[in-house]
Amino acid sequence: MSIELRLSEVEPPKPDEPRTIYRDIDSLPDPMQLGLTIRAFNYDDVGLYFQITGSHPDYTFGTVNLGLVGSGTDIYRNLDNFASRPRPAAETEEVITLILRAYTDAGYSDLKHTYNRSVTVIIINSQNGSWTTDVENNFDDGTVQGWSSDTDLPAWVSHSVSVVTDYVLSSPYALRLYCSSTAFLPAQMSAWLRKTFTTPDKTNVFAIINIRLSVLHASYDFLKHGYASRNGTLLVFLGRPYDGLTEHYMVRDKWLRIVVPLPKNTTLEVRVGIRAVRTSAIYGGACYIRMDDFKIISKD
Repeated sequence: MSIELRLSEVEPPKPDEPRTIYRDIDSLPDPMQLGLTIRAFNYDDVGLYFQITGSHPDYTFGTVNLGLVGSGTDIYRNLDNFASRPRPAAETEEVITLILRAYTDAGYSDLKHTYNRSVTVIIINSQNGSWTTDVENNFDDGTVQGWSSDTDLPAWVSHSVSVVTDYVLSSPYALRLYCSSTAFLPAQMSAWLRKTFTTPDKTNVFAIINIRLSVLHASYDFLKHGYASRNGTLLVFLGRPYDGLTEHYMVRDKWLRIVVPLPKNTTLEVRVGIRAVRTSAIYGGACYIRMDDFKIISKD
C-alpha cells in the first residue's frame, strides 16, 4: 500500500475501522450537500500529487486536487460541499466510494496509485413519526437549558455561554459559546459546550447537533477545527489538528448538521468543541460556536 485514505484521527499502523456517516434530512435543502474531513497518506518514496473524488449513482461528486504530499507525510483536508444528492423521500442506507488518486506530476496526468475507500451513509428523518424526540434544546425560552462551557487551557482562555438572536435556526434564540485568549502570540483558543444526558432505553438513539462556527476577525483569527464527542470519545472531527499558521482549516459562518449515534440507557456527557488561533496583538481575538435545535431522538 503506497497511499491511504483515512476518516479518523487513528494513527497508522493501527487500522482505521469502517466509518459511517449519519444524516438527518429534516429541513435540509434539495439537493442536499455532503462534506467531510479526510486524511491522506503518502507512503511512496517520492512526493505525489493527490486528488480525491467519489462514486455512487445517486451522488454528484466534486474532484478536488489536494496538491503535493511529500514522501512519508500526510495531509488533512476539510471538503465542504464535496458531494450532493437529491433528498430521498424515505430513510435509506447506502454505500459511497471515495477515490484517492496519486499522480507524479502537477498537471494530474501521470497516475501512479489509486486507493478506494467505502463509506456507509445512513439517512434518517427525525420528523417522519417513527422517532421519539426525547430531548429538544431550542433555547427559545431565553435560557441556556443546562449547557455550560469548559476549556483545556484555563490559565489564559476565557469562555462563556449565553443565548443570542443574531444567527438562529428557530427564532428567537440560539446558544452561543464565546472563547478568547490572552496568551502570547500565536494564542490558542479552545473551548467546548457540554451537557450531561441519560439516553432512553431504545435500540436506536441519535443526537442531532446544529452548529455554526465562526471567529471574530477572519483576517487575524483562524479556525482550525470543530468536533463532537461523548464521554471523551471523539465522534466527529472537522478540520485538522491545531497549529499557529494563518490559515482556516474548515468552513466558517455556515450552519452544519452533525448526527451521531449514542448508546442506549446510558448517562453521558456530550461535548461540542472548537479550536482556533489568535494572531494579532492589536485586535482582540475570539471564536464562537452557535448551536440551535439540539435533539436526542430514539426508536426501537
